[in-house]
Amino acid sequence: MNILHSALAGLIGLGCGQVAAAQISSNTLTAFNQAVETGDASAIEVASTNLMNEAIANPDDPDALIAAYEAALKLCDIDCAAALPGAEFALGFSATGQHPIMAERELLAAFASFTAESTRDTRRALLAALNNMQDPTLLSARAFMPLYTDLAARDNLRDAAAVAGLAVRELRPVRSSVLQYYLHAAETHATTSFLEAKTLESHEALVRWNAELRELKASVGPNDAPEWLERAFWRSEAWLGLAGVFYSSTDKNGDGSGRFRRGDVTYLSEDAVAAIYQQYSIPDDFDVVLTGQDVANGLPVCGAIPRASDGLEYPRSALSNGDIGYTILRYDTDEDGYVIDESVRMLAAVPGGVFEEAVIDALSDWRFRVTGDLRPPECYIQRTDIIHTISFRLR
Repeated sequence: MNILHSALAGLIGLGCGQVAAAQISSNTLTAFNQAVETGDASAIEVASTNLMNEAIANPDDPDALIAAYEAALKLCDIDCAAALPGAEFALGFSATGQHPIMAERELLAAFASFTAESTRDTRRALLAALNNMQDPTLLSARAFMPLYTDLAARDNLRDAAAVAGLAVRELRPVRSSVLQYYLHAAETHATTSFLEAKTLESHEALVRWNAELRELKASVGPNDAPEWLERAFWRSEAWLGLAGVFYSSTDKNGDGSGRFRRGDVTYLSEDAVAAIYQQYSIPDDFDVVLTGQDVANGLPVCGAIPRASDGLEYPRSALSNGDIGYTILRYDTDEDGYVIDESVRMLAAVPGGVFEEAVIDALSDWRFRVTGDLRPPECYIQRTDIIHTISFRLR
């Protein structure tokens, strides 16, 4: 059974058996039900507003609570701030133990208040309401991202990470039904936690996010992953790479990167990371940098290294800001070992918009130099889908 539930398809049975006593107009109920069935946003907005207002005007009607709540819930899909009167009205009724339970009513009122105006009080109230939800709902799933975005924009990374963590906790039991949203929540939680604090917990969040994506990618095969999964997978690899760059750039003398010092930084050991990966269904032969075609005509691949160091420069803005970075690229080489410009693709870069241009510009001058005993034509240097990582670190 799907744990998620949304607004009822309509109040079809509302008032049945008590029509004579009902004070909410049957025409208003019918209009609301019809609007919900059609799915027309403008019709739903009008019908929801009318039903909400009529329920508020008739608090003694037996159906006033459910009518006001459902009308406000549907209105919240379109203009949540406008749903505040109905949400607050529903809060005025005592707890019944039935839908809408008090936690649902509190969440709707908190989300509507936050949407109307983001203040410290409305943000705290919404976070508290989300914490009080025992089971995930479509409303709680919707409420996480606006609150997270608001907090992150205010550089309140601690609370933003907590909100994303709540989303992960709430959506994990139903992740198969909301897979992309769940993975997005896992990404925001992992990356925001890492930015906020360099701790064992934030490192573990990054590793587990990556492990889930490796598991998914392995389950569909290296060449059959949908585009959204492919992009998310490489982003997670880049963030793990960035974490490694950060940890290695924090020296033992207490001088760290940015606002973090060595004493503030903790991270998982290689054995601890390996133990986490073992908890997921990831094949032992899973290869992150698996190439598409490494052998032609039965020839072995030449040993080769890129002659690239002369063309790659640390971007001046990143250097002056003290930024570190990690990039992952895919490209092909021709029969002479030159990188084919048209094949270059940036799979992921962290932070975004900082190092990509420098890397792509440098790649146009790259050529692989053959090493080892074998030389063409005894071996093969032309390759496709080469995965290459380039990190930027301060020394």
